[in-house]
Amino acid sequence: MKKPAAPRVLVDADACPVRREIARAAERHGVAALFFANSSQEAAESSSLRTVRVADRPDAADFAIATQCRAGDIVVSDDIGLAALVTGRGARAISSRGRLFHPDALPLLLEERHRSRKARRAGSRTRGPRALTAADRRRFAAALDELLRGNES
Repeated sequence: MKKPAAPRVLVDADACPVRREIARAAERHGVAALFFANSSQEAAESSSLRTVRVADRPDAADFAIATQCRAGDIVVSDDIGLAALVTGRGARAISSRGRLFHPDALPLLLEERHRSRKARRAGSRTRGPRALTAADRRRFAAALDELLRGNES
């Protein structure tokens, strides 16, 4: 029987606030971390870190990640649509605040996202995410470590 490939961490890097935490976890666990970013982002390169350049178009990183992810990979993104795409391919998705996107909860989250976008187009104002805190960073690092150990948090 073929041994499953080691998980990789695929990162929607254009707006990712937890790059250092991802780099540390990848080094600690000996896994590859691929940062998908457009040309304006700083490159991450080491034995386990690699930057994958994508076009300077909206959602280019999302489409590249969705195409390249495989079952068992871990995708770091705050994009609910991308989380839905990759979990459908057997990957796990986690937000920069350490929230694991469960496939059962994604339809409701997608509906909420749709309603918010519709309200904004109609002129309503919606709040953006709150600032990332040190506690958020610790929660993310702990959740990513759990996923890399093979445990779901």
